[in-house]
Amino acid sequence: MTLTIAPSGQACGARVTGVDLTKPLDAETVAEIRAAWLDHHVLSFPDQKLSAEDLERFTGYFGGFG
Repeated sequence: MTLTIAPSGQACGARVTGVDLTKPLDAETVAEIRAAWLDHHVLSFPDQKLSAEDLERFTGYFGGFG
């Protein structure tokens, strides 16, 4: 699947599809998501069914728990 970032059309926000957050992500995908986050400030990832472990792994790509 190809990562797709669709701006919301509002002041901020984008919808991200084409990624399965239940699986580990490669560095290139993480970099694309981070760039979208910096550009759009708020990202939604529709239709994801994450376990607590999946959510912890995903958020860890962007910084530790403090």
